[in-house]
Amino acid sequence: MPFSTRPPFRRIIEIDYLLGQKKYPSAPQLAERFEVDIRTVYRDIEYMRDQLGAPIGFDRKRNGYHYTEEGYILPILRLTEGELVAIFLAERVLAQYSGTPYYARLKSAFEKICNSLPETVSLNLSLAAGSFSFQPGPVRETETEIFDRLTRAISDGRRLRMTYFTQSRNELTQRLIDPYHVLNYGGDWYLIAHCHLRGCPRDFAISRIRVLEETDEFFVIPADFDLEAYLSSGFGIEKGGRPADVVIWFDPYQARWIREKQWDESEVREERADGSLLLRMRVPVTGELKRWVLSYGSHAAVLEPEWLREEMKEEAGKVLGNYS
Repeated sequence: MPFSTRPPFRRIIEIDYLLGQKKYPSAPQLAERFEVDIRTVYRDIEYMRDQLGAPIGFDRKRNGYHYTEEGYILPILRLTEGELVAIFLAERVLAQYSGTPYYARLKSAFEKICNSLPETVSLNLSLAAGSFSFQPGPVRETETEIFDRLTRAISDGRRLRMTYFTQSRNELTQRLIDPYHVLNYGGDWYLIAHCHLRGCPRDFAISRIRVLEETDEFFVIPADFDLEAYLSSGFGIEKGGRPADVVIWFDPYQARWIREKQWDESEVREERADGSLLLRMRVPVTGELKRWVLSYGSHAAVLEPEWLREEMKEEAGKVLGNYS
């Protein structure tokens, strides 16, 4: 990209970089570097001084400009290469998600940031394209229009009418909701909202929202609603369930992977002499918890409480029956 076609913002970013690195560039050097008239450089320097308040001085011995304040940073967007790599990786993550509403916008914002930084940073990032990839697995598609309407309603505190497909009952339901929060869990998008039909906060998969309409009513999130407490009221994304002190045994093989993560804030681990592990947690017993234990097959088993152990035995028997 020729320097002459760069917008003034990019010239200013690069001048700031050169001054910060104590390169002492002169006006003629900058004019040649950017392929612009020297008067353009003078206007850029004047703008940085007068409009942005940059402490720019001229060193006669070195015949170039410099910052008179040590460690000065121009008060506009400035990212290190590492920070830009982080944004790049976020863009790469979302690129794997078919139907992610903000992918196109994030990509556009990322490109604008790249265009505002020196060529060397952009070139370094281009090398990263072949070095990182992500495979999040299958995710549900969401409609951008519905996603946008939700985020606006959350920001404005606007009540919504929703047609929602309830998967467990295989039916469409009409609901009046107060949208509180949007959550990405396991790659899928969920809405936390007060449901007037149920009279309490509920989770809704955004991909199952069929119709979303704004109303003329507004709401205020209750002062006693604690998002952190709500999110911790289930195991995984499922809420509700009977709270219990759960003890799960993992054999020596699987215990190696279980130790790598924290599964719940309440967890207590008990190491066994044979290398196996007992994981103790105070959690609501939901279908998601049961499926999580079953996903480890013969490498895990519920020990307590007894009633949950019996339920898991029954479920394991049904799984075995599928192969008979």
